[in-house]
Amino acid sequence: MKLKNSLSWRFMLSMASIIVVMMTINLLWNLNMSQRQAEAEMREKATVIAQQLIAARSFIAVQQDAINSDSNGNYEFKHLNPAAVGKGIGDIFNKASGYKFKQTRPQVRDQENKPDNFEVQLMKELAANRQMTEIYGYDSIDGIKVFRYLVPIYYDESCMPCHGSPAGIQDVSGHLKEGHSPGDFSGAISIVFPMTLFEQNMHDTIVTQVLFIVFIVLITIGVIYLLMEHIVINPIQTLTEKVVKIGHGELSAQMNEIHTYDEMQSLATEFNTMADKLQQLYTGLEEKVSERTRMLIKANLQLAEQGKELMAMNEKLSEADRLKSEFLAVMSHELRTPLTAIIAFAEILLAEGETLSALQRDFLADILDSGHQLLSQINDILDMSKIEAGLVRMNYQEIDLRHIVGEVSRTIAPLLTRKQIGFTVHIEEDVPFIMADTEKIRHVIGNLLSNAIKFTPPGKTICLTVSIDKSAQPDPAVQVAVADTGIGISLEDQQYIFDKFRQVDHAEKREYSGSGLGLALARNLVELHGGTIAVNSVVGQGSVFTFTIPIHIRRVNEWQEKKS
Repeated sequence: MKLKNSLSWRFMLSMASIIVVMMTINLLWNLNMSQRQAEAEMREKATVIAQQLIAARSFIAVQQDAINSDSNGNYEFKHLNPAAVGKGIGDIFNKASGYKFKQTRPQVRDQENKPDNFEVQLMKELAANRQMTEIYGYDSIDGIKVFRYLVPIYYDESCMPCHGSPAGIQDVSGHLKEGHSPGDFSGAISIVFPMTLFEQNMHDTIVTQVLFIVFIVLITIGVIYLLMEHIVINPIQTLTEKVVKIGHGELSAQMNEIHTYDEMQSLATEFNTMADKLQQLYTGLEEKVSERTRMLIKANLQLAEQGKELMAMNEKLSEADRLKSEFLAVMSHELRTPLTAIIAFAEILLAEGETLSALQRDFLADILDSGHQLLSQINDILDMSKIEAGLVRMNYQEIDLRHIVGEVSRTIAPLLTRKQIGFTVHIEEDVPFIMADTEKIRHVIGNLLSNAIKFTPPGKTICLTVSIDKSAQPDPAVQVAVADTGIGISLEDQQYIFDKFRQVDHAEKREYSGSGLGLALARNLVELHGGTIAVNSVVGQGSVFTFTIPIHIRRVNEWQEKKS
């Protein structure tokens, strides 16, 4: 067994991954908490330092009169104003602590208190928001990461002798007054803490935690490996050996070496029970196999006899179907000859029978109309018989559907006039010539239009549309659609509307004449071209019969080869 596919290895890897993820999450959490704690401590220190300096400044400001007066009460400026005292305290504190703090403002008198870019930005925020009592952030000075902390300072009455009105007048320290008022923003006390010690502590913490994670993972993997080997792997290996022996036919194999007193012990017990049952089953298996073999041979003989009978019946059915098709073809041909004569004589009598009465002419017209209907039905039967007998030959040539539609439109014009049905034709300009059999395409379009006329009541409209079906794959096809506003076809009847000798209306209440071959013949002729035909209809609203013909003859040939 390969190590990477072993159960122990996968289990240890899974547990190690879980431990590493959990310990990493814990490490990140601790680091985040440490950073927050360190930040809180630095803020607290900075606040204390800032408040001490503010207190010192306030004390100096209040004691200015005492500081600048001699023992006789004469005024003598000692240059110990709040700014000077704050700077002096800052210089001493910075040298002693390693921290840096100064008092700064946007316009300084002492260039040593000039704010840097970081302090300028934070003072703008403090000046804009009087609600802020402090502001802090992180920066880098000379490549060392530092914590920056600023506390705002505002002018009060004690500051007015040096910074008040009128502006431009020299104060006691020799500087020009700025013209401020009590409560104006003065500047800020800026404190800088180096974060070297904090970063070192963070680094030590990370190293310690990573080493601890590695230690825990190694200990866990070792313990899991030992437990897996003792509790799971060894029993499974023993079970595998016994299963292999049973697979080689040694059904007496038993698992008596496992004593774990857990689920593996139950598995061993069930395995021994299974082995005993297999031994018992194997004892009588040969008899049952022999018996089943005899039954199988007998069944095969019966199937062979039945297969011969089915083949004979199939040959008889095929012969009967062939004879039927030949009979229909012959009968249709024999019936068409006298029927043609009847139609011709009726046409002659109507054309030259000047002495005929109106009633006789109506009779002859009915004979002529019935003869044409019967001839059409006989032609459909004859064409269907030829298709089923494989006697149809396709005469492919380049044809223009516009020309065929025009011919069919002229043919059905009398029927449309007689039934007072409207007829529209729409042919898209980009419809190309196609490779097809002219007569058969004319027959399909004629059948669909005749069907539409038959089932469309007077006053309604039929529409014929010719377009390109660009969705056809892999080559585009020409699509012809005949839409009527007739009685419609139910969803149930649409399932067999293209079957032979099937009509929508039932025989006992049939209103429309016909053999039921028109749509079946249309489907066969379309499929001979490698196309498809379909219907979409709603009862009471009308029907749309649509067929497609591939534009390229190559697709037709491929379809015929596949069908054959």
